[in-house]
Amino acid sequence: MPILHPEFQITNFNVNMKKSIRSLARIPLLFLLVALFSQCNVRSVSINTLRPAAITFPPYVNTLLLVDRTKYEHRRDEIIHDIFSGGVPGEDRAALQAAMSSLNSTLQLSPRFKILMATEVLRGNSLTNAFPDPLRWDEVQRLCQEYNCEAIVSFEIFGSNFEVTTGDRKVKKSEKNDKGVMVEREEKEYYARGEGSVRMGIRLYDPKGMTIIDQQLFTQRNNWEGRGNNEREAYEHLIQKSDATRNVASKAASDYAYKIAPMPVQLSRQFYSKSKKVPQMEQGTKQTAVNDWNGAINTWQSALTNTTPPKQAGQLCVNIAVAYEVLGDLESAKKWASRAYVEYNNKNALNYKNMLDNREADKQRVDEQMK
Repeated sequence: MPILHPEFQITNFNVNMKKSIRSLARIPLLFLLVALFSQCNVRSVSINTLRPAAITFPPYVNTLLLVDRTKYEHRRDEIIHDIFSGGVPGEDRAALQAAMSSLNSTLQLSPRFKILMATEVLRGNSLTNAFPDPLRWDEVQRLCQEYNCEAIVSFEIFGSNFEVTTGDRKVKKSEKNDKGVMVEREEKEYYARGEGSVRMGIRLYDPKGMTIIDQQLFTQRNNWEGRGNNEREAYEHLIQKSDATRNVASKAASDYAYKIAPMPVQLSRQFYSKSKKVPQMEQGTKQTAVNDWNGAINTWQSALTNTTPPKQAGQLCVNIAVAYEVLGDLESAKKWASRAYVEYNNKNALNYKNMLDNREADKQRVDEQMK
């Protein structure tokens, strides 16, 4: 499936004025103003495209079925896990459902697959990090026939944990005194710090090829903190274990979506917006603001004459390269970026050319994965 013409959005370049002023503090004021003004003569454009997945599915796989295979083989294992993880019955089930929902919603962003959710829950989970024996191929084929899909994404290991540590520390706070003057004082603050973690094991089954495309066990963690005037208040301000594990599980599953499907990403490109010596540069920038990138290319190319200063000529070449990338013509974009560097010694153009090479390689992989 070909990649559609990329969408884009032009924004003003965000200049960190404080950082610039600190780094240029000793330069005379005139030069400081010139340096800051030159930074503002830049615009950025956002290009929406697809990032290739780490895994390439066979072209006959178009529909994925998400399967929950995390029911414990033995009821005692589930009880033991709930006791040692500090949870209550059903918390892991809710977190697993949040993970599957997150994977489903994230994969919906990709044009590659149709996603289905199985209704039954299969046995397979254990207290260890060892995967259960793979599903039998006749079972995989039965599920695929029942749900009309070509491959299965099976959650086969899932467990969560939430550890809390408490303590106190000295903090400084500012407040107004009786005279309205800001003063700083030190006081004791209590904290409760929680670390939520989930371990998740996923397998991808391809019944037609009778292969396990992927098998991954990973752990995701995150930290939260509650603060208060006493230990109880700090606890009350700390996230609940159930909310923490759902949060971490959802993030882990969403990240996994980027491994198995080409996903939309937004690239940012900068181009030169104006020049006192080349008025056509600003004219072309105005054309880009109304989505006339072909017109901008013609305007910038017309400014490339024998009398154009080398610095501005290099900037014009970079602008033309960016315009061609926005239009989806990576070959022309690479040609103009190379010209900016080779003929006019624009140092930024070399990095941009390398970025275009990487994007072209990614596009080839995406094209292969979208077949």
